[in-house]
Amino acid sequence: MYDLVIAVFGCDTIPKYRNQIEKINDTYGKYLPENVCIRFFLGEEEVLTGPLYVHLPGVKNDYLSASYKQYLGIKYIHDNIPTKFVLCCGSDTYLNAYKLHKYIMKFQYLDNLYIGGHGSHRVIGTKNLYFHSGGPGFILSHACIHKMYRFLDTFMETWIEVCNKYDLKHLLTACDVGISYLANYDEINATYILTNDLSFLHCNYKGAPCHINQVVISEICCCHSMSLDDFDVFTKILVENRFFMGN
Repeated sequence: MYDLVIAVFGCDTIPKYRNQIEKINDTYGKYLPENVCIRFFLGEEEVLTGPLYVHLPGVKNDYLSASYKQYLGIKYIHDNIPTKFVLCCGSDTYLNAYKLHKYIMKFQYLDNLYIGGHGSHRVIGTKNLYFHSGGPGFILSHACIHKMYRFLDTFMETWIEVCNKYDLKHLLTACDVGISYLANYDEINATYILTNDLSFLHCNYKGAPCHINQVVISEICCCHSMSLDDFDVFTKILVENRFFMGN
């Protein structure tokens, strides 16, 4: 059983997003702790091939497809890759996987956990729903995924109905709000664990756009809004400082 599977939802048919995937492989993807692996969940059409790339049957590469890749990717991991935790993120997210691994290992994977940070709230019907930002990614424990499992195949259809019912069409593509709505089901009732926002950042490693001059880079587990140049620069910083594992 892996300690952690990193599930990256991406697109390999559009050069911009394929370049992000390739940049991950050239940067943080080269520096994964033992017992941590990465998989890329992509649309049905194949460009990149190999064991890291999972092309999901029937899934397109439009903007809404990210949500399908999220739920079906989680289901694929449950069925095929035994793991204690799954981190779900996009291809413009950067991970200090060593720091992240150290952080998650203080939790018990048999506890029903939904972990993340830098979140916000959205009103859905009568619920003022908190959600972890999908920018830096969120973590689900094995137990939480097990509870979610029977809903994953059809949840996007449910989410579309919810968004239409409450006139929230702007949330159709909000993968992070959707997963929180699912985690809040009575049948799942996940325990929400809020990290330090400055270790799970929607911002990039320098704190842009909303935490400029507030970020301690040695504390970052995950960050977002990263350009390809940011990937290279931050990797160099981490390697030179041994991933800040002394902190």
